[in-house]
Amino acid sequence: MNAIDIASQGIADLSGRRSVVIGAGYGVGPAVVSALAAAGAAVITDATDAPAGDYIAPGGTPAEFIDRCVERLGGIDVLVVSSRPVKNKPVLEMTPDELRDVAEDELVVPALQMQEAARRMAKAGYGRIIVFASMSAKTGVHHDVAPYAAAKGGLLAFARVLAAETAEHGVTVNGIATALFEPQVKTMTEEKRTRLKGAIPVGRFGRSEEAAHAVLFLASRDAGFVTGECLNLSGGRFMD
Repeated sequence: MNAIDIASQGIADLSGRRSVVIGAGYGVGPAVVSALAAAGAAVITDATDAPAGDYIAPGGTPAEFIDRCVERLGGIDVLVVSSRPVKNKPVLEMTPDELRDVAEDELVVPALQMQEAARRMAKAGYGRIIVFASMSAKTGVHHDVAPYAAAKGGLLAFARVLAAETAEHGVTVNGIATALFEPQVKTMTEEKRTRLKGAIPVGRFGRSEEAAHAVLFLASRDAGFVTGECLNLSGGRFMD
């Protein structure tokens, strides 16, 4: 079942909803964009090669980017912050600037984008914010991703506080923690793919459409009682 099928089978009807997808050109981002569009939402992305929606360049401050999206859409109902490429380096080899750069890209900028979107949503009395994290943010045992794991862990904490503070205004804020998905393992050797797949209880890697399916639910009106949560999409590799 692809992203279009998921939407067309009535799992989510987002007709008239105005959505922004950040990180739309990498990993599960394209599938999320396709699913939102197929479900009837208007979509703005930050990627020129996104499969649907309108493109707005992500320059300027995080708030300015959201402002431009809101101006184009006439408002904002759904914000999805998807994952971007992991920047790998062992902790002992990392420079202070490298740590600061990852923290800026993966925590500070997304948090400010979420903050600005939440302000607009709270004023309107409705909103859905969904942020992609990583299992490394929860487990902290993956090698060479310390800054990324720390930033994503911080982003999940930020999302929970934001959820608590905006719940009374009709805004929900939730995370999705992904493990190994097809887009990110395509470049691995067959030996490594086989080894990693063996550690996943369901016996396979995740599919982009499955992440899109989760987004459609969390973005829907039916998910109004779900906030401050982080959904694990790991095939059983991590459970809490």
